Amino acid sequence: MALQNLLGPFPVETFLSDNFSQYWANEIDTLGLAPQSRHICAFGDFPSTSGIDPTHDIVLVLNGTNSGVCPPDLDWILPDRAGLVIADAVSAAFTSPIDYDRIDVLCWSWQKALGGEGGHGMIALSPRAQARLKASGRKPVARLMRLHNADGSVNKAFFGGRTISTPSMFAVEDIHSALDWAEACGGLPALLKRVANNYAVMDDWVNSTPWIDWTCTNPAARSTCSITLRLVREQHAAGEKEDDGKIVAEMIRLLEAEGAAFDIWSYGDAPPGFRIWAGPTVEADDLAFLCEWLAWAYSETCAASIPPEAGVVRHGYFPPPKARAVQPRTESARPHTAAPESPPPRTLADCYDAILFDATGVLISQNEALPGAADILARLNTSGQPYYIVTNISSGSEETILERLRGAGLPIPAVDRIVSAGGVARHRVLEELAAGRVVSYLGSAHAAHDIFGKHPNLHCADTVETFETLVVLDDEGFNFKRAADHLLSTFRRRLIETGEMPRMIAANADIIYPGKNGTLVFGPGIIGPMLQAGLAPFGAPPISVEIMGKPGRAIFEECIARAGTDRLLMIGDQVDTDIKGAKAAGLDALLVTTGLNNCGELRQGENSASDFVAKNLGQIFDGSSFADLRSAMHSGTTEQV
Repeated sequence: MALQNLLGPFPVETFLSDNFSQYWANEIDTLGLAPQSRHICAFGDFPSTSGIDPTHDIVLVLNGTNSGVCPPDLDWILPDRAGLVIADAVSAAFTSPIDYDRIDVLCWSWQKALGGEGGHGMIALSPRAQARLKASGRKPVARLMRLHNADGSVNKAFFGGRTISTPSMFAVEDIHSALDWAEACGGLPALLKRVANNYAVMDDWVNSTPWIDWTCTNPAARSTCSITLRLVREQHAAGEKEDDGKIVAEMIRLLEAEGAAFDIWSYGDAPPGFRIWAGPTVEADDLAFLCEWLAWAYSETCAASIPPEAGVVRHGYFPPPKARAVQPRTESARPHTAAPESPPPRTLADCYDAILFDATGVLISQNEALPGAADILARLNTSGQPYYIVTNISSGSEETILERLRGAGLPIPAVDRIVSAGGVARHRVLEELAAGRVVSYLGSAHAAHDIFGKHPNLHCADTVETFETLVVLDDEGFNFKRAADHLLSTFRRRLIETGEMPRMIAANADIIYPGKNGTLVFGPGIIGPMLQAGLAPFGAPPISVEIMGKPGRAIFEECIARAGTDRLLMIGDQVDTDIKGAKAAGLDALLVTTGLNNCGELRQGENSASDFVAKNLGQIFDGSSFADLRSAMHSGTTEQV
């Protein structure tokens, strides 16, 4: 809003100290607002301020949240300048001293430093900035963005609270509450002291930790509230950015698993590392605890000796004491009977430490619980036997999936019971982003942002012309056919230009789904075969797909990690995903004749035959059938209950 209303009469100089200053510079060029000179520097520093023309306008960011950089001072801005100084103070307001005499336009947010719920923006204009509204040479501004009246005078009603649309009164009350809290703390001086204390905690830890350093190595230009840290390369054998990215991704996985930290990976073009908010609403003691968690995660990750060339690592939310990959078992995964001193098993469920359920076709159909499914889960909740919902659903985060299943009537107690393909893929995608790769997703923007968060290198597949990695999510909420057509052209163009194909990560590898009334529908897993067939006439090599969901091993390793045991029984309705995947991971499997198999012949290949077949879930708790099941268990034959 400030840029469009005020730029134009004079050239503008922009200082690119972080991604957001880059965005503003791009907007100036895209909208053609004014001739622009860009001052650039290496990431993690502030550009040189020498030789600034005082007749030019200036646009800068006072605190860079993704680079951890701020201007060392504003003394280089002359008090009697002719140009305006427009400052992005979104994260600088209430966190750092601001020299208002050097600034003409200040923009900030309710949400950032004070933690308000409303993302409302604020703008303050100096008298010189108000006078600029009457100057010629500016481009027309849409009414919604206009700060002035027709005669060029300031629209004082706009600044007096007469907004075009009524803002949320809840958000207004929330910011009032935040300001009351700040006043009770002692006002702005107290907030700045809290930030200084937080920075001191982090600085002491960095100075005493050999494997971590500040992204901004110039203390004068270093933000005290936007903590950005990088791994020290010399501490690693290879020292390559991709290796550092894998280490950071694994550390973040461990921290999220323990509920210690979320969303702290470094931003975009930053070196692999961490981005931590240390504003006035954060307690110094909590940051001290975080430092201990970071040290623990680093130790665990290095102890795991993750090979840089590893295609898949285990992605657990609740790791065992050591973060090590689960090794393939060399002996049969058939269930063990209880120890002699324990009560003998009476049902099939008693033979296992935990039960794994597929969702669609086993527990739900078309967002409604299948008969008996809710009762089965309620029984397990009462008995205390662990169970997990192992699903290829990738239309949202595991929290979103939990709410969806609860909405269908399933009494699932907590999100840790959901093991989703999207959740497993999340950490793999973060590794790609941390390595600086451009990632596109096949799925809805809502699903991608819910699972992965937002990232400047993460794009919808049908909106970009090139990318290095494609992740396949669900087919809900977007035009699958249009996206497939666009991908075909993108893959062909990359094949022609480089002779290579993009990486493919399949969260949901389901080829088909059960539809309504016994019908079948194609799933997103069909995209790989479609692309392969479409590119065959051009001599395309086989497309390599890294499968995160079923039947891939990664999702079953996640189950083993969460359960802390491999004595697991997988219950599913699809041979090619549920049964085949479980058997390949060394687990026992039961095929239930609901979902895809509620009519028609069952197909069981040599390498994917289930251990048991049941007509419904209740039979795994049916003691009257257990004698036959035990016989089948020891004979190695498939038994239909």
